[in-house]
Amino acid sequence: MNLDPARPDIDNTVKQVLSGLVSIVGGIAGMSNKMGDRHARNHKPAKRHAVLVVNSSKTLANFLFETLQANR
Repeated sequence: MNLDPARPDIDNTVKQVLSGLVSIVGGIAGMSNKMGDRHARNHKPAKRHAVLVVNSSKTLANFLFETLQANR
């Protein structure tokens, strides 16, 4: 979808947001590994953690879907 933050033709502020989205994905994966019930839990997640992950995932999925639609 041409969203690589390393692209030289992307504005620096857009690069910063895209890099942040990459960090969010990594953070969600880490939270899932430490707090998910499919592994031995190191931490019990609070409701706010679940809300953070769900809302972040929805925002990212919406952005990716809209980008895909715009590129068609």
